[in-house]
This record gives sequence, structure tokens and C-alpha cells, in this order.
Amino acid sequence: MSRFVTVGAAQMGPIQRSDTRPEVMERLLALLHSGADAGCELVVFPELALTTFFPRWWVDDLSEADHFYETEMPGPETR
Repeated sequence: MSRFVTVGAAQMGPIQRSDTRPEVMERLLALLHSGADAGCELVVFPELALTTFFPRWWVDDLSEADHFYETEMPGPETR
């Protein structure tokens, strides 16, 4: 017996320096809902969808990037 699953791949674009975690979560949720509306049963995101993993700007102080990383899982925005 065959089972077919409709899968969507979310192409979300880069996270900018000025993007807040709630803004990023809104983008992810919008893509998830868009996939569901298109009939997807599973929507996959890049493995580092919540971070700016490869910053596109010079970083003098590494603590500047701390807000991109989780201190607990799930965090306030992902509960």
C-alpha cells in the first residue's frame, strides 16, 4: 500500500541584523501557513532558520550575535 505525503520546502531568504526574533517567527509561520494552504502536509525549513548563521556584516563584539541563539528550548517565541 502506497502512502503519498505532500512536502513543501520553505525558501525564507536571509535574516537581517535588524530583524527581531518575533519578526523572524512571523515570517516562518507565514511560510508554514502558505504551505498548508497549498496542500502541504509537511513543510521543511533550513536547519538554521532561526539564526543569521553567516552574518553579512563585520562583527567586532561576538556578544552582539547572542540574541540570535536560544537560551532555552522551546523559547518564548517558539512555544
